[in-house]
Amino acid sequence: MAGFDILTNISSLQAQNYLNQNLQFQSQTIDEVTSGQAIINAGDNAAGLAVANTYRSDEAVLTQGIANANDGLATLQTIDGGMSDISQLLDSASTLASQSASQTFQGNRTVLNNQFQSVLSEINREAQAIGMAQGGQFNANMSVFIGGGATDTADNTAADVISNGSVQINLANSALDTNSLGLSSNGVAGADVLAGSSTLSTALGESAAVLTFSGSGYSVNVAIPAADWNSTTISDQNALVTQLNDAIATAGAGNAAFAAAGVQASVNSTTGALTFSSNQAFSVQEASGGAETLMGSNNVLFSAASSIPSVAYAANGGTGTDVLNFTYYSNGAMQTGTATIAAGAAMATAVADVNNGANMGGIFAVANQTAGYITFMNSNGGTFELTQTNNSSSGGLTMPSSNMLGSGNTLQSTNNLDILTASDATQAVTALGNAVQNLGTIQGTVGEGENALGYAINLATSQNTNLAASEAQIRDANMATEAANLTKASILVQAGVAALAQANSAPEQVLTLLKS
Repeated sequence: MAGFDILTNISSLQAQNYLNQNLQFQSQTIDEVTSGQAIINAGDNAAGLAVANTYRSDEAVLTQGIANANDGLATLQTIDGGMSDISQLLDSASTLASQSASQTFQGNRTVLNNQFQSVLSEINREAQAIGMAQGGQFNANMSVFIGGGATDTADNTAADVISNGSVQINLANSALDTNSLGLSSNGVAGADVLAGSSTLSTALGESAAVLTFSGSGYSVNVAIPAADWNSTTISDQNALVTQLNDAIATAGAGNAAFAAAGVQASVNSTTGALTFSSNQAFSVQEASGGAETLMGSNNVLFSAASSIPSVAYAANGGTGTDVLNFTYYSNGAMQTGTATIAAGAAMATAVADVNNGANMGGIFAVANQTAGYITFMNSNGGTFELTQTNNSSSGGLTMPSSNMLGSGNTLQSTNNLDILTASDATQAVTALGNAVQNLGTIQGTVGEGENALGYAINLATSQNTNLAASEAQIRDANMATEAANLTKASILVQAGVAALAQANSAPEQVLTLLKS
């Protein structure tokens, strides 16, 4: 049986405690209703908040990624529009060439040729305007980051996530200027040392076990399975090629730039020699010895004794400064670049100096430390001329001549096709037919890129929607529930205040015992 006391009002204390809880419940419910969020403070749901923040971060990446993809799509559509114009220009040029090719034509072929040259100039102008002339802004292997990439058992690194969330668009071999379409040339006068078949037949008969492939953005070692073609492992060259290409593919899986170069081994059906090819300029050397260097537009093998296009370099550098001048064709015009090799620079430093030169247009250097040579290449596949300003014997470079394209070779300016004679016009008709086919191939490449970006935008939009829904499940308040809770909290608070008033008045009943 409860007693009567006035020192401790238990009922009042309990009423205050419950009223406190109800007031907190009411306050939190008001916050959730007014903010629309189920998590106001980290303490409300710490684990849920961490997950929701991850979703929100992924949404931000995908939102920008969708914008990136739309920008890329707009760029490709601009290029697509330019190609449509160039296609019409090729039709106009073909009409003029066909007219001049007729032996019965009695008009002025000079007038026709002037119109023809004007059309070719417009092709170059439009190719440059849309960034698709040789060496242009979009004449490259481009990556459009969208996000939404995930890992799996094979691709489980942060770099893999970035790679899986990117769309690759390779327009490096899709230049649209007349030189790239085969309607003009800027070749080499004299014997072109950058042409011929690639051979490495003697090198693999030695004890070499590793080949080093170098190009723009990569230097990769590829192990040769066995040096003896007659071993039980490799019975003939074809078996060697198979194993080499497997090894190249394995190396490419770990180096995106090398993979993009598309290096492949094959056997020359005429000479039987092992041949390497690539869609970019590159070099291949024996890492374990020797000095074979494979490079050029048609991937020519040069031995260590060859002075073209490898240049001897003193291992410890010279005392003088080497200034190198490069002339190359890009964006529809002849361009120049300069690289300065510091006095006394070691070979690795000299190569870095070249690769950091001004206006190089894709030209880069590769060091052959074993043989003491530096090889110069153009990642855009174009021919270039190299001269040395000072040609000082105190420098590190030993230049065999002033012209690195070989004795008597000079880089010529652009020579367009013409239709001044029926014979020239006939050749132009053939070249224009090939150009139309080349343009069709490039249009296919651009179209594939447009489709790839369109698919990626659809996927990223779906991912973003699902992420937003997942975040909402955690972060958003259920307004129907919270409205009911607000009513409940309001009633509980009012009832608590009334009950507390009753509890506080209870001790007054003791006073009736004290009345006489």
